[in-house]
Amino acid sequence: MALWLNLKLNRDILLISVASLLKHNLSRCSSQVRDVFVSAIVHIVHSILMAKNSLQFSLDAFSLQTISKANCLYDDVTLLEFFLIPPSYRRVKDIIPVVWKPPTISWIKVNTNGSFIDITASCGGLFCDFRGTFMVCFASNLGRVSVFEAELTGLILAMEFAALNNWNRLWLDSDSSSAVQAFTNPTIIPFHLQNQWHNCFQLGLTVICSHIFRVENFCADKLTTLG
Repeated sequence: MALWLNLKLNRDILLISVASLLKHNLSRCSSQVRDVFVSAIVHIVHSILMAKNSLQFSLDAFSLQTISKANCLYDDVTLLEFFLIPPSYRRVKDIIPVVWKPPTISWIKVNTNGSFIDITASCGGLFCDFRGTFMVCFASNLGRVSVFEAELTGLILAMEFAALNNWNRLWLDSDSSSAVQAFTNPTIIPFHLQNQWHNCFQLGLTVICSHIFRVENFCADKLTTLG
């Protein structure tokens, strides 16, 4: 069996002991091939023990096909076929389209962002109407605060600015999942921002907030560099 393994792998592998086999490094191999190599060694040892103890014990069958859940490369297919093992390829994740979505009629959408540059933080926001037409933007330097505080301040300033312009239906977009979570869990808001945050919800605004990918928030991200 060990000679057969050496032949199939087309490698000069020391067959002195099980330990020497396990220490052998299969370089330039995929994770599935490495798993199969270790499984083959275990299978050899298992077969020897099963033959030795077949008169005293009833052992379950052992299969190489169920031992590895790793992925292989295209060049490994021939080798895996020698072991009668179906290749396992990396699954492609679902493709998510990243597209900026305009608000519905009578709504205003604002993309906000907060960032930390050098030793100071800043925030910015970009307002658009239901046609996707640019309306107005803002950027503000916040001094030495955390990125989370900058993200929250960007949302606060956006709501205050919308109220000043009587834009009562406001859709907030942020690439910070923590900042979006503040709408459902206000306890995470830092103490010094809690009053200002609470006051925003007394301005008569109808507000919704959603999380977007950072690539969708490119313009707001650029605005923060101006703060």
